[in-house]
Amino acid sequence: MIATRVRIPGVRWKRNLLMVSAGCFIVQASYTVVTPFLPIFVQQLGTVPDVSLWSGLLFSSSFLASAIMAPVWGSLSDRYGKRVMLVRAGFAIAATYALTAFATTHVQVLWLRVANGALSGYIPAATMLIAANTPDDELGFALGVLQTTVAVGTIMGPLFGGLMAHAFGIRGAFIACAVLPAAASVLALLGVREERIRRTEPSSVFRDVAAVLSTPALQALFAILLVTQAGALVIQPTLPLLISELASENVPLATGVVFSLFGVSTALAAPLVSRRKNANYVLMLVYSLLLSALLSALQGVSRSIVGLGALRFIFGLPGAAMSVAINVLVARATTPETRGRAFGVMSGVSSGGAVVGPLIGGFLGGRFGVRSSFFGCAALYAAAAIVAAASRRLVAGRAPVSGRDPNG
Repeated sequence: MIATRVRIPGVRWKRNLLMVSAGCFIVQASYTVVTPFLPIFVQQLGTVPDVSLWSGLLFSSSFLASAIMAPVWGSLSDRYGKRVMLVRAGFAIAATYALTAFATTHVQVLWLRVANGALSGYIPAATMLIAANTPDDELGFALGVLQTTVAVGTIMGPLFGGLMAHAFGIRGAFIACAVLPAAASVLALLGVREERIRRTEPSSVFRDVAAVLSTPALQALFAILLVTQAGALVIQPTLPLLISELASENVPLATGVVFSLFGVSTALAAPLVSRRKNANYVLMLVYSLLLSALLSALQGVSRSIVGLGALRFIFGLPGAAMSVAINVLVARATTPETRGRAFGVMSGVSSGGAVVGPLIGGFLGGRFGVRSSFFGCAALYAAAAIVAAASRRLVAGRAPVSGRDPNG
């Protein structure tokens, strides 16, 4: 493939980082308004007997659609620009959230979750844009800032959603959060600039995916990511149900607070991680995975809402390090001209793990009780740590420098 850079005067990576981070905060806040209450919403609909299993299906269906479409959006982002993907994704998310508020059956919610997964992807597109338009020696800092704003959105979303659900019901929370991703799209449209790359030879999504997957370092990183993401979302269908068991009253508010604690610790940890420009990201990844495995198991034996909340808070510390490390290692394994498709495939792999995770969690919760999913989470994190340790030399390498000036 032959590519031609299109330089846009005035493109500065710091300005892009500011605007994109603000958009990621808004989008993540809207996502975490919706996510904690999906199992409770399905329960309120009263049209399905097995809430735990169907909650897993709802999460997995969205991620399955995202896994299929993410490489497509990544390839198109290299062809037409990452900013276009930001705008498209934000408006698509807004539409699906608004329509979910009027769903009357679990089947309708399922199809809307599929549409959401297929058409969204704001944060992956934001990561692509920052990774492709930031100097290599500032990647850790930029991706850490991005991770921080996502974490702050994770904090604010459940709190806002808990208050909204308490005051106006869960349907009202869906309607309110639909405004947020639309605002993020407007922000990207007006405030983000990028250095685009035009292809002078035709290519295809399949060819782009094959080229990305032929890189040994990316193969190892994507395998780690697949298992890690599955582990992270094993507890997604059952955590709200465990909270409802432990909380004596005000379950929606308690759910919002417990979900937010993970984001609080992530927001605190990500800036500390990103300031270390010469950090050993491979060791950071291994140790964060091992600590996450331990903390997951401890959550499974928690007997109080306070204890569970404390463990969720601590759980976010290695989570921040893990996310920054994987993103930096993937960026370093590619050139700026190919990072769009690489991060697109990465997003698809992440979504693939997210398909498996909730299904496992829903099955474990329905068969062995809601606590069993936390031990499944611990096992997957431990397996990912073993893979990361075994391939540490392979993933530590860097791609050849392209010579591009990110400041345009």
